[in-house]
Amino acid sequence: MVHGDKGGVGKSTFATLAADWLLRQYGAVTIVEGDETIFDVAPRFDGRPGATCLAVDLARPDASEDAIVALLSEIERAGGDSHIVINTPASASKTLDGQADIIAPAIEDMGYKLLVAWMVDVGEDSAILSESSKLCMLAHHKIAIRNERLKPKEKLPWESHAARQAWAASGGLEGSIPALTERVAARMRDIKTPFSAMIEDQQHLTIIERQAIKRWVNVAWANGVDPLYRAALEVNHG
Repeated sequence: MVHGDKGGVGKSTFATLAADWLLRQYGAVTIVEGDETIFDVAPRFDGRPGATCLAVDLARPDASEDAIVALLSEIERAGGDSHIVINTPASASKTLDGQADIIAPAIEDMGYKLLVAWMVDVGEDSAILSESSKLCMLAHHKIAIRNERLKPKEKLPWESHAARQAWAASGGLEGSIPALTERVAARMRDIKTPFSAMIEDQQHLTIIERQAIKRWVNVAWANGVDPLYRAALEVNHG
């Protein structure tokens, strides 16, 4: 579950990276779009073998229990896929964290582990919110992701905030998504395929653009997606 409560922090980018990685590693992934008005991730995987795309409105603080029941029902119906990526909308904390004590045990009862990627914002409030997120507290594994396209990670308030120490003390991991030039990022936004598929896209991208994307994807996977899933797999195999 890609969380962070803020908009524009890279939730959809990380969700796409995770879904892309999972599809290549395991051959199957279910993608849940949590905002029914904005589909950022699903269109990239529409029609891809092994990819299932769902939509559940999670921006419902006035009816948070209904939203979570709908989400968990869809997950249960999608049974058979070994991995599910949930792209949450901005300001979803009232829906997600308010119902975390239902989400966590239900997901576990279905045979899944709850993994949370917390997207770190450029403001101090992101660090403060990470401490109060019940979903993060109940997750089997969690990772704080610094999006270096927003700001170099050493310049984020998170780096020196007490919440970062609390995150580490509670078993939280840290990761990052590297920066990418705006020109290449703009080209990637226009092409509705998984990021890794762009590496071979000779029709729309130049050689240097494909090389830049290849490096970006590999670093993002190694520094952001890999650590979270490696932690979960190490527990399984340990």
